[in-house]
Amino acid sequence: MAKRRGTRRGMIRKTSRRVSKKRRRSAKKSSPRQTAGNKIYTALKGIVPFYAFASQISAKDYEDLKGTNYNKEDIATKGKIFANIVLGRLSGFTPFKGDNLYGSQNTPFTINPNGIVNKFTGLGVAGQIYKALPIKQLPMKSKVGVISKGLLAGGLIGGLFDPPMNNPTSSGSSPQVLGSVISQNRSATMQTGMYAGSNDSVRGSFN
Repeated sequence: MAKRRGTRRGMIRKTSRRVSKKRRRSAKKSSPRQTAGNKIYTALKGIVPFYAFASQISAKDYEDLKGTNYNKEDIATKGKIFANIVLGRLSGFTPFKGDNLYGSQNTPFTINPNGIVNKFTGLGVAGQIYKALPIKQLPMKSKVGVISKGLLAGGLIGGLFDPPMNNPTSSGSSPQVLGSVISQNRSATMQTGMYAGSNDSVRGSFN
């Protein structure tokens, strides 16, 4: 009887050791995937709000740079242009001046309440709705909720300070171009007044 008990205990110990080894192996295999996923999630959680803000506040200014040699500029010049656009829209202050900054040094301060409705705030609202759905089987509800909050916050702030659609002054506009437009308007107004005076004189002669 004692031998049987000893053999049973030995078998139980062996099986428990095998199970523990299998668990350790499975944990080692699954842990790299989990840590990689967590790293990606942590990176996205930190990057998404700033990306949404920067993209929304500068999108219309970069549209004005299409058709120019902006893409041929070096990284330092592009960084200066980006800083001028963002700080100019937020405060009216542009720290970098120069001839090769494509008018970004003239970026004005803007407020655009209509701009808070944009693609980033739309994605943020959609993510919050997804998180609030009463379905437990939906995957990654909490993570989607956190990332959607970042999209919502970045899109709101960036949209509030981006230039309105009918804004006459943008970073790509040149002061010389704006000055020529103003002078043309003045000359057109003066010519209209001259024609109006001549018409009045002609009417007076007939009367």
